[in-house]
Amino acid sequence: MRVPARGRAGHKLFLTYLALIAATVVALTIGVGLTLRRHLTDMVADDLRRELYLAVALQRESDGVPPPALASRLGELSGRRVTLVGPDGRVVGDSEVPPDELPGLENHASRPEVRAALAGRVGRAEHLSGTLGAERLYVAAPGAGGQVVRLSVSLDDVDTTVGRVQRGILGGGLVVLVFGGLLSYAVSVAVTRPLRHVAAVARDLGRGNLSRRVHARHRDELGELGLVLDTLAEELQRRMGQLEGERAEMHALIDAMAEGVLALGPDGRVRRANRAARRIFGLGTESDGLSPPEVARRPAFLKLVQRARAGDPVPATEITHDGRHLLATAQPLAGGGAVLVFLDVSELRRLEDVRRDFVANASHELKTPLTAIRGYSETLLDENLPPELRRRFAEVVKENADRLQRIVDDLLDLSRIESGGWRAEPEEVAVAEAAEEAWAVLEEAAAGKGVELRVRVAPGCDSVMADPSALRQILTNLLHNALRHTPAGGEITVSARPAPAGAGAPPGRWLRIEVADNGSGIPVMHLPRIFERFYRVDNARARADGGTGLGLAIVRHLVESHGGTVEAESELGRGTTIRFTVPAAGAPHRYGAVTIW
Repeated sequence: MRVPARGRAGHKLFLTYLALIAATVVALTIGVGLTLRRHLTDMVADDLRRELYLAVALQRESDGVPPPALASRLGELSGRRVTLVGPDGRVVGDSEVPPDELPGLENHASRPEVRAALAGRVGRAEHLSGTLGAERLYVAAPGAGGQVVRLSVSLDDVDTTVGRVQRGILGGGLVVLVFGGLLSYAVSVAVTRPLRHVAAVARDLGRGNLSRRVHARHRDELGELGLVLDTLAEELQRRMGQLEGERAEMHALIDAMAEGVLALGPDGRVRRANRAARRIFGLGTESDGLSPPEVARRPAFLKLVQRARAGDPVPATEITHDGRHLLATAQPLAGGGAVLVFLDVSELRRLEDVRRDFVANASHELKTPLTAIRGYSETLLDENLPPELRRRFAEVVKENADRLQRIVDDLLDLSRIESGGWRAEPEEVAVAEAAEEAWAVLEEAAAGKGVELRVRVAPGCDSVMADPSALRQILTNLLHNALRHTPAGGEITVSARPAPAGAGAPPGRWLRIEVADNGSGIPVMHLPRIFERFYRVDNARARADGGTGLGLAIVRHLVESHGGTVEAESELGRGTTIRFTVPAAGAPHRYGAVTIW
């Protein structure tokens, strides 16, 4: 805020100098006038006293002369007004008053100079003449016959002289006042310019411009003030930079948190929401100022906010929002408001469900062959069992043992892939050769059903960059599933073509491999879950075919380990198509921290 003009230090200093000069001129004028008047009056009084002594001497030698005539004669000789006063204070003669008017004059016994003269001393006084109506100087002395001889003179000349001197002093004072005012203005500007500069720097610092400095060149108190202000600005800039850095770190840390953080002000509105909170509650970037109902209208959420604003710390409480499971905690703030933290545990809950389902499914899958093995093994212990039946039971035991072995092997493979114990070692692999190698394992079973395999590779899509064993296992699992669900006389097709945009990478750099059959197909409702472990569309049929329920889960993990994607498309009665993407040969692709060419 700027200081009003009338309150500026420069104006105050300038006016102070002017007032001081004016007071000095006035005091000098009055002092010189008083001193000069006193001095001139004393000089006139001395001259008048000497003339008084002559008048007294002449009065004593003028026996028999009437007082009025004597007063007129003495006035003519001295050029002064001469008054003769009797012992009783009556005026008996006056050089400027006719004799016939003397009885009308007031008694002078009370006049100070007359009282002094009646007492035998020379008296002196200044007062207004009652007869002439002017300020006069009176000197009186005792004369012959008890009379008082008084001489007086007008002080107009003295006052005129004093006035002339005072006017001269005032004239000179005005000149001094003008030049003094100019000098004082220059001095005030010179003195206050550094102060104004310091004030401007201080205002800028107050507005947040901490780069401003005084850079004082003076070696006086102003220079010291500027140095202190510069030091303060540097310290503030350092502290503000440190605070801004800490604030940026805190904001970055909060935004990087997996937990959603909502900071509410004393009015209950959102002051800050980090990225996770905006994602959880579907808020935009301009989330500040939203009320709790605008964030979420769930009763559990609003109750959580109400408890936190009431000052009650809320321990970990699980709430749901839009199908998400949130672990929420809240802590009230001392100045009002609260901080709410939300951890999305939906994936944990899903994994718990998956784990429970996995344990249940794995137990069930393992229990089926174990039950068969145990039952048939107990039967084989019977010594009276016919050889043909014994052989058939032994074959059943072997089949279930093989099935148990396949389940265990698939579980071990899946565990190794998911735990990171297996890493893809990509190299250039021919798609047609990998498909034929995978089909060779199933060729005998396919010939028994009359199912044929067709391989169609688009031009330029002959090879991919993949782990050879992983690609063979992917194709083996997909072909095995297709063969199990393809009726006699059916057809299975393996094709390779450039992956379209959006299928994992730009066209020409990735290939899309499809395994299609014309079998029974899969209901649409089951398609999203067929890549889960132990998930079966038809449990009875799958077990009868010897499937483990882990093949497609292994396929998904192997494809994703190459950076690709896998999806299924099916129509009941018309077959199923499983398609996945892998890097094309000769295209750079990043596996983990290594880029493969």
